[in-house]
Amino acid sequence: MRVVSIGDLVIDYYYKNEKFLGVNGGMTSHNIIANLAKMGIKTAVFGVCGNDVQGKIAIKSLEKLEIDVKNITVLDNIRTRCFHVSYFDNDDKLVFNSKKRCPFCNNKKWYENSLINTDVIIKNINDEDILIFDNLNNKNQILIDTVSNKKIIDLGQYFELENLSNKEIIEKLNNKFEIINFNERVSKYLIKRLNLNNDIDLYNILNPNFMTITRGENGATFISNAIEYNFKLKKKGNIVDSTGAGDAFISSIIKDCIKNNFVYNDNLFEQWYENSNKLTAKVVAEMGARGHINPLFKVKQVNEECICDNFTYNERRKIKRCNININNLETRIINAIHSKASNKINDINFNENNNCLFIGTGGSYVGAYFASKVINLIYGCNTYAMYPRDVLYRNNNNIDKIILFSYSGTTDDIITSVKDLNKKNLYIVTKGELQNIVLKTGILKKNIISYRTSSNKSKERGFLAFEGAVAPSAIFLKHYLTKNNANINIENFIKDSIKNWQEKIGNLINKDIILKMKEDKILNLFCGDYTNSACYDLESKITESGIFNCIVHEKKNFSHGRFINYENLNNNCSLYFKQKSTTKYEKELLKYLGNNNIVIESNYDGILAEFDLLIASQFIIYYFGKIMNIDVSKPKYSLNAMKIYFYKGDL
Repeated sequence: MRVVSIGDLVIDYYYKNEKFLGVNGGMTSHNIIANLAKMGIKTAVFGVCGNDVQGKIAIKSLEKLEIDVKNITVLDNIRTRCFHVSYFDNDDKLVFNSKKRCPFCNNKKWYENSLINTDVIIKNINDEDILIFDNLNNKNQILIDTVSNKKIIDLGQYFELENLSNKEIIEKLNNKFEIINFNERVSKYLIKRLNLNNDIDLYNILNPNFMTITRGENGATFISNAIEYNFKLKKKGNIVDSTGAGDAFISSIIKDCIKNNFVYNDNLFEQWYENSNKLTAKVVAEMGARGHINPLFKVKQVNEECICDNFTYNERRKIKRCNININNLETRIINAIHSKASNKINDINFNENNNCLFIGTGGSYVGAYFASKVINLIYGCNTYAMYPRDVLYRNNNNIDKIILFSYSGTTDDIITSVKDLNKKNLYIVTKGELQNIVLKTGILKKNIISYRTSSNKSKERGFLAFEGAVAPSAIFLKHYLTKNNANINIENFIKDSIKNWQEKIGNLINKDIILKMKEDKILNLFCGDYTNSACYDLESKITESGIFNCIVHEKKNFSHGRFINYENLNNNCSLYFKQKSTTKYEKELLKYLGNNNIVIESNYDGILAEFDLLIASQFIIYYFGKIMNIDVSKPKYSLNAMKIYFYKGDL
């Protein structure tokens, strides 16, 4: 199901006190789907624009919101429609006027008759599409009268009705729409024009399933089953600009109607009205009909020509922080294994009688887990990978060594969790500055295992740890290979692993699969037998970036009833990490999971597979972000969330 806007594209020019501010896409039907796209609803545009810079921006303004724009027709022989919105300060309030003519040169870039191709639209819309209209021009009317899709119209002007007879007006609207939205000006005009008594009469003569009337500061009216429901505005927000308020209002109503499968339950109407008010309050607090969604495009005048006639637009190329981190990953890991950190691990003097804690949080937990596995394999000692708070709730009297993992070296949670333990037994694996760590944490200088080098000082930025997860693991992998006299060049091993997954993941994870995961908002991760580091890392990254939920299943534990969740809740998008070898049970499990399961299989077994798949995890999250066109390293956290993120004190 898509919500589809129909109509010629428009670009809005914005001015304040005769100063040009910028441009943005406009037009009611397109503003509506812009709002809906921001709410996460699948949207598309069927429209027309000129092959000019104005048309390019009109398309770009929609494309930025991930609206499907492939059905927009670009014509060489027309100029994209332009509208001009001018604001003026008046007694501490902004007043505005809207015109089709430029306030500076008085030129009009506006063709009157719609140029949409109705035959093409009829051929390409889907049966389940919901169509949005904002006027009753001849082209729109052909679609309204022809297709059987659910149709919604938002009429904010009545000038096109003035040359029609009463009969023609009724014929254009009667029994044609799922929802009709009027502003009060239009509803009053129609009641008077059609000699009706009230809004209920108007509803009965037009016969939509649902009718809404926006009344600005006086609230709104809903009409369903010929019963009128009036709502008053409870709280008036700060109004900067009221343009786009009506578009936002009906957008929210459409979302709630979709959510309720277009069942009009009067018990829900008050909540629907409140939802609309919340969105409208955001709109009127910003300048422009889409100011709350994306800022105005800043454009530059060309030569002496008027800005309305000719301008240039150069969009700054946004460099995703995730891209920078993934591109630098190989260099940073190689630098880490050539640092003095590997030698300092030898100085810890692990032995088979030791009880050791490996503590990390976020991305650093992955390094802690991998290192605990390595040390157990080499020395046979008891190792436990833990989060900071876990340490506080256990008896640590028989713990011989505690190895902390912190990218900065000063993570408050980690330092607080061991504040009462013997500092002689504390070690920290970090890229932080030595002096800073000693001063802030009190950890002994000789116990700081740093992979920071003179040529490798720069640190990753962003909330997701790439180097912070992989580099510490690489240091312990080198320790493992050295202790086992393995005939493996670790630098070549890392480079081969990165090259392999860089090429392979793009083929394993395609766009359709990612979009399915995004739609379901759930991803199942299967782990076990030397795959846990990758699984924990990917779960952490996906959760921290907020793109969808993750459910982690240990492969054998899944068989003890967890499959009921998988089956009943349509959680049928899965990533399955595995080493090269396949157990008999695993064959049965993979057969059960079927085709909706993406298998991420290493070329290795054992600890080499554990590290190899950890590299794979970095490229999986990178491709998720690339396909979804988001920077997964820079999620937008709320202010309340950041309070707990930066919390320092007792755990």
